Amino acid sequence: PADWQRYVKHGRPGIDWVRAWNRVRLVHAGGWPWRNMKKEELERRKAVMRELDQGRPTVILTDLRKEPAHVRQFAQHMATVGRYIEVLHRRQIGSLGLDTQIPKRDLPSLAMYNRNQGPWCQAPETEKDATCHGLPGMVPRRSGLYPLELQETDPKFCETLAKRKDASTLLAPFVVVQYAKPPKGQAPKIGSKRALVAVPYPKAFPDESEAVARELIAAATQMKADPKEAPLVAYLTAAAKAFRDNSWPAADEAWAKMAGSSSRWYVRVGPDETYFEPCSRKAGYHMVLARIDPGSAAWKAKLEPRKDKLEALVAAAAGKPYAARKITFHLPEFIHIVLNAGDSRSATGATVGQSLPNWGPVAEQSRGRTVAMTNLYTDADSTETLKKQTASIFCDATYKHLGFDSAPQTMSTVLHEAGHNLGPSHAYKVDGQTDDQRFGGATAAIMEELKAQTMSLAFNPWLVEKGLITQKFGRSAWLRDVTWAFGHISRGMTTSNGKPKAYSQLAAVQVGLLKDAGALTWHAKDKAANGKDVGCFRSDFEKFGTGVAAMAKTVYGIKARGDASAAKTLLGKYVTPDNDFAKLRDIIRVRWLRAPRASFIYSLRL
Repeated sequence: PADWQRYVKHGRPGIDWVRAWNRVRLVHAGGWPWRNMKKEELERRKAVMRELDQGRPTVILTDLRKEPAHVRQFAQHMATVGRYIEVLHRRQIGSLGLDTQIPKRDLPSLAMYNRNQGPWCQAPETEKDATCHGLPGMVPRRSGLYPLELQETDPKFCETLAKRKDASTLLAPFVVVQYAKPPKGQAPKIGSKRALVAVPYPKAFPDESEAVARELIAAATQMKADPKEAPLVAYLTAAAKAFRDNSWPAADEAWAKMAGSSSRWYVRVGPDETYFEPCSRKAGYHMVLARIDPGSAAWKAKLEPRKDKLEALVAAAAGKPYAARKITFHLPEFIHIVLNAGDSRSATGATVGQSLPNWGPVAEQSRGRTVAMTNLYTDADSTETLKKQTASIFCDATYKHLGFDSAPQTMSTVLHEAGHNLGPSHAYKVDGQTDDQRFGGATAAIMEELKAQTMSLAFNPWLVEKGLITQKFGRSAWLRDVTWAFGHISRGMTTSNGKPKAYSQLAAVQVGLLKDAGALTWHAKDKAANGKDVGCFRSDFEKFGTGVAAMAKTVYGIKARGDASAAKTLLGKYVTPDNDFAKLRDIIRVRWLRAPRASFIYSLRL
């Protein structure tokens, strides 16, 4: 308190007192006075504070106190599952236990470790800052899914593994790559001569896997009290089995049957997305616990009878060798997030739409489930932040067409997630090869997300034509898609270790293509809508339609042909740091990052 009063007395006029208090905590964390701390350590802790400052804590609070006892017990078990999932995911990213190296009383570094699920900085302004790290020892990034020695000795170990004859086994999504144990009595081989084996997740992470299975069975037992929740009970039971024997396709079958059921809950627990790991092949453990939002009924009524028509539109734009398929996927469900854990809990921001699973018969036969998260970014702070960001980058004439309610963005999310189930998807093969094999893991992920987001843009005028949305609504949705792209562009094209960021790169491609088509034009001397920033984007909605149609033909065609060379050329034109568009990306980045991003905290009242 005495130090706080000193800060207040000598503080600058207009100082941000929240950040000022953070800096007082920084001083206390290292002891008083500052001269007791080495310069390198002081710079590290200052960088940690800059990392934390780029997030704005935003609470997602769910009150279940009026629910029946069995529902509250179910939620309690699922919260425990979430904690074990966090441990599993930290094992996967190689960060488990590193928090023990954080100096005592260094609360900012501990806060960053908990927020980021590791000691490595992730926010755009500090991700590549060499001084930003949660540990004095500056432990480099590493994965817990591949031998550490392999990662240290071969910077291109992902490519090396992909070229092996047993690549399909080693790079399967639900296994850990480890060195084989030598026969009894023999010394282990050294270096590249050591044999590699694929170890199933339950055997690689036995303790946490068993703990999750027990909690899922306990959660299922509670929900047996409600006959309407039989599909949920069946899924929880199947997921528990998969945590013990790696039978994820069977769990997916039970999960797919929950779509359209009477259950009030949406639960997904297990390994799914691959963006988190260096090779983009292994599935990350996560948990999503949510409640079904009945608001999805309106979009289902609009799109359900037209799924085959949407598929035909995609096939026509994609061209040969792709041919339209019979579409069987479930249209997006709207959900209210209760808890995110593991790979689903990002340091800042959160996923607002998802289509799963990614592998197995359910995915290959388009029987998966798609969801849109409708209770994220709806708080007053997030809305006000978006208004300021867009006013700094759009010219006034374009800014007036923006709507800041959630409806346009929700529509785009629904179309994006539906798009994963249309056209040449993840399981589609060209000459017997999947997109992972044709493009490589990282590029395959970018092209699949680019395809889905392009559908969000391309279906817009068709919906207007059919009278399903108004032209005003469609234009607002288009601009919201562009602002979504600006947000991802602001986070940079690659991670600190050079791995491509899928959403950032697809966003750069889309904005670049729209600019080349004249749909978005940059006016360097005009003032933005906020009246302060000089230089702004103006939209031409007539050219938007033709530009998006050309984009769809290009993107769908690359996917349909499995054309790795064309994909590389497309990404190189708009993503590399030495092109003309890079200057505009820098302007977008500077203006967008003035505001901190929501850092979601999930809380239950039981």
